[in-house]
Amino acid sequence: MMRAVRLVAIAAAMCVASFAARAHPHVWVSSKTEIVHDTQGRVTGFRHHWTFDEIFSAFAAQGMDKNGDGKFNREELAALAKENIESLSEFDFFTFAKVAGKPVSLNEPKDGYYLSHEGGQLTLHFTLPLKTPLDARKEQLKFAIYDPTYFVAFSYAKDAPAILASNAPRGCRVAMEKPKPASAKETRLSDLSEAFFDELGEGSDFGAQFAPDILISCKTS
Repeated sequence: MMRAVRLVAIAAAMCVASFAARAHPHVWVSSKTEIVHDTQGRVTGFRHHWTFDEIFSAFAAQGMDKNGDGKFNREELAALAKENIESLSEFDFFTFAKVAGKPVSLNEPKDGYYLSHEGGQLTLHFTLPLKTPLDARKEQLKFAIYDPTYFVAFSYAKDAPAILASNAPRGCRVAMEKPKPASAKETRLSDLSEAFFDELGEGSDFGAQFAPDILISCKTS
């Protein structure tokens, strides 16, 4: 997910089982997203809540309990949250939005992002703004969350994986479209070596085949 995170994740996997460090993915994330609207009913951004697997969370949070109370509060995790947000910028925050097949530009998160810790897992909360608000009553917007190299495996939470936040126009809805694998060979991850993933170039989009699209559309009548 980021250089520092990749090293921590690999180390974590190695501590559990030696084979885990040789097979993709290395980090697992459960994602929930709120689609944010302005007072005019236009989509203005995605409010993400990403929950990391317990192994990664345990290693990433090491040394963060400054007051020694056995818990991790928002202040103790602030530096780690900042590092995550800054590093995710290099990967476009793993969020890919489109209208009519054309990419939608996104801005970087502003203040308000933070990490929480519950049940042994870290959750990163942040809002990713659209550069230009979009009226889903006129154009269907869709987005997907994935790591093109599949180092990080994203899955949508079973409970309310994507919802419309406040100010959404009447008639708007969210639907999930299942991914269409590029080929049977590519989806057999057990047959792919770590060298295969190491050779994925900057323009690779391997992870897209595992990512469902979230569709936001509104009825105008």
